[in-house]
Amino acid sequence: MNRDCRATLRETQHYTALTLHGDLTKQAEETLLGLRSWQEGLDGGKTNLVIDFADVPYINSAGIALLIRIVRSGLKAGYRTFAFGVSGHYQKLFRMVGLTEYMAIYPSEYAIAERIEQDRG
Repeated sequence: MNRDCRATLRETQHYTALTLHGDLTKQAEETLLGLRSWQEGLDGGKTNLVIDFADVPYINSAGIALLIRIVRSGLKAGYRTFAFGVSGHYQKLFRMVGLTEYMAIYPSEYAIAERIEQDRG
C-alpha cells in the first residue's frame, strides 16, 4: 500500500526536527523540497537537523536519493544531520549506500539531543 509522504518541521533551541510520515519515494520529493531550501541552511543559524523515521514504513531508491540530496545540502550549508526511528533493515541499507558516513543514526531523539548538548559543551 502506497502511503503518501507527509512531513513537519519543528524548531527546538538547538536543532531543527523533521518528522516524516508515510513512504519515502519519488512522490516525497515535492513535499520535502517544498518545506524549505535545504541548501540555504537551517533557521536561526542552527547547525543540526534531526530526522524522525519512526512512521516511515517504506523507502525506495528514489527516497534514498532524496535523503542524500538533503544530507549533502546540509554539508554544504554547514549543518549536521542525525536520524532516529530507522528500522534495522533501512539502517543496513543506509550503511550500504554510504549515507551513514554523513548522517548519524541514534536510537531516539533524546539520545541525539544529548549528543548535540555534549558537542556544545
